[in-house]
Amino acid sequence: MGEGLTRSWYRQTLTRLSHLPHVDRVAIQTNLACRLDWVADTDRDTLALWATYHPGQVRRDAFLAKCATLHDLGVRFSVGVVGQPGHLAEARALRAALPDDVYLWVNAADGHRYEPAEEADWTGIDPLFGYSVRPHESAGRACRAGETVISVRGDGQVRRCHFVDEPLGNLYDGSYRAALGPRPCPNQLCDCHIGYVHLRTLPLYDVFAGGVLERVPVRDATWGVPARALR
Repeated sequence: MGEGLTRSWYRQTLTRLSHLPHVDRVAIQTNLACRLDWVADTDRDTLALWATYHPGQVRRDAFLAKCATLHDLGVRFSVGVVGQPGHLAEARALRAALPDDVYLWVNAADGHRYEPAEEADWTGIDPLFGYSVRPHESAGRACRAGETVISVRGDGQVRRCHFVDEPLGNLYDGSYRAALGPRPCPNQLCDCHIGYVHLRTLPLYDVFAGGVLERVPVRDATWGVPARALR
């Protein structure tokens, strides 16, 4: 756990991966508490970031300066906050200061129930907030996890999903490959973006077409949200 980009081996690995001809995208979640000079050595057509802003832990102007650097370098990135009730004003100020072409996502706060007016406030910042605010029924439903998506632990253990503990094998000996394939989700609900984005019952691979890893949606008037999802 913790901030990966403060560690040189993460930065070096991302740089090397970005230049491999068979890698279409390499991305990492970050709070931008790191220097950004290494980004100049990457292939910026391949590198992408999703950056999380934590009000009270970092100055907004300092965070925005890092975002401006990424934007000037031409790096694909999204920015996000957790929808804590006390952070609404900060989130609005962040949205106002970011370039229009940078998507600001909002994660629903764990354990918090949003009243309709409160949900509307956050949806005014992130039109996709509705996907985060309510858990998605997933038991028995088709998911890309374990077929075209995997979760890997530090020791190489491969699982189909971050939220499913059953191992499929190990990355380093290739034993996981035989276990890849379509299978229904064993969990009753899925309430985290890194899980439900892969559900085949949701349209999020269309919403985030070309930007699933970095959480960058298709750019249009509704950030790629189907009209029915906004009702």
